Amino acid sequence: MVNLSYFSKLDSLWAKILLFFTLVFFSACSSSNLNFGSTPSINPNITPPSNIRTLSDVNTIAFEWNLIQNPEIAGYYIYRKKPSEQSFSKITTLDSRFITHYADNKLESNTEYFYQFASFDAQKNISQFSAPISAKTQFIEAINYIEAISNYPRKVKIIWNPHQDTRVIGYVIEKKKTNGQWSELANINSRLLVEYLDTGLEDNTSYEYRVFAYNANKTYSLPSKSVKATTKPKPTLISNFTATTNVPKQIMLKWDLHPNPEVTQYTLFRSNFESSFFSKLATLPNSTNSYQDAIKDDGKQYYYKITATDKDGIESLEVGPIMGMTLGIPSTPVITYAQIEGNSAVLRWMPQDDRATEYIVYKKDSRFFGETLRYNKVLTPEFIDREVTPGEKYYYRVSAVDANGLESKQTQEIMLFLPAQ
Repeated sequence: MVNLSYFSKLDSLWAKILLFFTLVFFSACSSSNLNFGSTPSINPNITPPSNIRTLSDVNTIAFEWNLIQNPEIAGYYIYRKKPSEQSFSKITTLDSRFITHYADNKLESNTEYFYQFASFDAQKNISQFSAPISAKTQFIEAINYIEAISNYPRKVKIIWNPHQDTRVIGYVIEKKKTNGQWSELANINSRLLVEYLDTGLEDNTSYEYRVFAYNANKTYSLPSKSVKATTKPKPTLISNFTATTNVPKQIMLKWDLHPNPEVTQYTLFRSNFESSFFSKLATLPNSTNSYQDAIKDDGKQYYYKITATDKDGIESLEVGPIMGMTLGIPSTPVITYAQIEGNSAVLRWMPQDDRATEYIVYKKDSRFFGETLRYNKVLTPEFIDREVTPGEKYYYRVSAVDANGLESKQTQEIMLFLPAQ
């Protein structure tokens, strides 16, 4: 006789095996490859939480669900993954079925997450998994007003409104580099401090900025709009800068007064060379448009540059170099005639410079042991020396003098001899 109770037990066993594999297959499909590390046992008599509600914040997603009355449930597992991830990972274990709330903290802002729940019994067997639940964290709104102020001397001022969210604790200011990349410029640890001064900048240069707010979790807001500002330009170039070349013992420098009322001073530079080694010559007030460079040497040449500086210390580009020179000495006359006529020595010469207004004749004889006599204010290009002694040699040189008293170099020495009688 066949034992029917045996077949009854066998049918019940196969039913449980079939149910186990069905639940495993269903859970695997619904959980998108849950990552357990090892396969748990399934308890078909317990169920996951139902009617799960979510509430999001910037860095937190909170959950609430209905209390499950089944006393076989010992607690809950919660699993999470991002859309880009292949499998869920367990994030927490709740060790009581009476817990009906959970908050997942320290999440990324403005990010979507998927969650699944499962109940477990005292032997850590689990229920089937809940359907995936999608929730997205919130974000901190961008600052609603920002401005960058132009025309400051070598600096830009950035101002913005305090963020309306009182959870904000500070701001990060970013500045765009020349390669187009943003980099952090400053960190301000106060929600109510809404100004920053970017200093040490180039003149007449544009810069671009944006600001982020952040909370205690260092979560950034959306970026503010980007704003640009341009630093104050240099004063324009000085015009009509000139230097004299025909004034004795000095070089006169002149220029037009700068039209910008903010210009406070001019700076002159001088060098012996056209392209280098300039040093500061003088600093002059803005009401001055000339300078007298006193120089003791005749025909001395210098090169000059000039700049204008405004009230903020911004200096214009240089004007120059220009060349200036003191008036040179007249050209040396050329002696064309030197003879003894009767008892006199006669000299004549050809002027070589229209500037010559008079001449000087230098005379030296052997009797005076080389002592030189000087005859000034010779007004014509001729000199007759009647003070000669027979048997003596006389030596003569001539120079030209202009209206400024500048004397040329002397001619080569000429010797005349009056023979003894």
